[in-house]
Amino acid sequence: MFPANRSVRVALLTAAALVLAVCAPAQAQTSSVQTVFTPTAAAGYVNPGVMYARALTLQHNGSANGTMLSTFEVYTNSTPYFPVYQSTDGGHSWSYLSRVTDTVNGFGMRWNPQIYELPAALGKLPAGTLLASGLSVPADRSSTEILLYASTDRGKSWKLLSSVAKGGPAWVNDPNTPIWEPFLLMTNGRLIVYYSDQRQNSVHSQKLVHQTSTDGVHWRPVVDDVAYAAQSARPGMATVAPIGGGRWIMTYEYCGAPAGSCPAYYRIATDPEKFAAADDHQIVLDDGSKPCCQPYVVWTPSGGPNGTIVVTTGGQTALSINTAGGDPTAWRSQASNAPGGYSRSLMLMPDGNTVMTLTGGYHDSNYLNQVQYAFDHIAPGISSGATYTLTNGRTTLTSPITRQSDGYFRLKDAQEWSIVQQTDGSYTLTSRSNGDSSPQWTLTQTVLPDLTTGDFTLQNDFGKYLEIPGGSTAAGTQADQWWYANQPWHLWHFAAAAGGYRIVNAQSGLALTDNGSITQTAAGGDDQVWTLVPHGSRYLVKNVSTGKFLTIAKSVPTDLAKALSWNEIDTPDQYWTVRRINN
Repeated sequence: MFPANRSVRVALLTAAALVLAVCAPAQAQTSSVQTVFTPTAAAGYVNPGVMYARALTLQHNGSANGTMLSTFEVYTNSTPYFPVYQSTDGGHSWSYLSRVTDTVNGFGMRWNPQIYELPAALGKLPAGTLLASGLSVPADRSSTEILLYASTDRGKSWKLLSSVAKGGPAWVNDPNTPIWEPFLLMTNGRLIVYYSDQRQNSVHSQKLVHQTSTDGVHWRPVVDDVAYAAQSARPGMATVAPIGGGRWIMTYEYCGAPAGSCPAYYRIATDPEKFAAADDHQIVLDDGSKPCCQPYVVWTPSGGPNGTIVVTTGGQTALSINTAGGDPTAWRSQASNAPGGYSRSLMLMPDGNTVMTLTGGYHDSNYLNQVQYAFDHIAPGISSGATYTLTNGRTTLTSPITRQSDGYFRLKDAQEWSIVQQTDGSYTLTSRSNGDSSPQWTLTQTVLPDLTTGDFTLQNDFGKYLEIPGGSTAAGTQADQWWYANQPWHLWHFAAAAGGYRIVNAQSGLALTDNGSITQTAAGGDDQVWTLVPHGSRYLVKNVSTGKFLTIAKSVPTDLAKALSWNEIDTPDQYWTVRRINN
């Protein structure tokens, strides 16, 4: 029902699935795992049931903006298709909307679905038109064809636009000549379809190519993107994203790489149609791991002067994060809340600092997969419920800003906005209702949110977050600092107490205690009461009993540096931004 050995890593992925299923510990999460769809045998589904899930949030569809759509492969004993599910409540619930069927060959839309929203008009297609692409493949796998469909009613119905390309039998081994894995991107008035191409098999077992169109109907000739000299090399599964400064990143798996397996590689170019001349780099993380297989990339301008590149891969659940513009030496591993799976995907949320990490389950599983996701925080954001002064040099307003479940923010006039920090530190506000953007806003927090509800992060001026290392639940564990906040031991609750608050770890339920070192202990002591002393938009965290301040030992920016109490010395580690990340 699907291409056995799409690349040479099925055994690896099957093993990974078994390890995760058997060994993964149960734990609380900053974002619980949500389910889009669960197939059943009674409904006619056969193993693996579903796979290869993709999603988008409407941004160019007026009153429907914020609606989430998801599509994925389905495995049944009948003709395959790509179902489309929608959520209008930020992903909390999903309902069937439509299906993309093979109206050309009748074979079925079998593999590699993609769904995309046009950000601008393309030929006769208006901005906001939805596109769906994937492979039409007969049951005997004798041919492959990338078909492109369009919807002008927000995914309720689909009509054929064109056949992008045709290939040979759907088998990865030489000398077969199939095509695979389309990925859609529109820029500069052109729609680009990237895909994996085995049609020059005598020279390239597989290479990455693209074709372009100005109307979605007529296609220009094939252009190579990644083609290695060795015939056995198999770069595949390309995804592309802008990364600011006029640059673009392409990620792909490199099966047949010199070190073996199918490691995740990437290239950066100033033109998304000219990756062929760009240098390639393997993703190597700060923990020494080398992510394998099926990378998928997104970028947000939030997170610093270079924004944040986020990559998910199929060989591990952790995300690969780069805040240095793609510097090969600057990749870091961040734990994800989402389950693993073959060809996971990412969708950036309207807040600019959260991604939906989506999976359709593992390749060759001997059970029915589910389409599932979780949200991962990948950059600092706005403190939900806090009051801010917003100014763009012409207009100034003061308003509470409250994050909604779908990633938009509501201001006091009840209007909803995407509010995303840019690489220069300013914010761009984009109206949910009409998609109009207003750049160059400065946001200054003037009033904290209600501290007694929601989960909070404490981030110092080094950019590091207060945490309990390793999620320890042991009393007496000393707090320290860490570079991201995406797990429950990075989060804190404020409980009202006489004279201030107890600051309680969301994982352990234990309270910060000042005994010289800052440790977590059972709630109840006077040395656990803290106040927040304003210092501009940040705060000194002062212990009421000792009069000392939350500080990092030796005032260093190093991960895992320990927290202790000290006199006020006005160093970066004593100034804390207090953010509520949810309501």
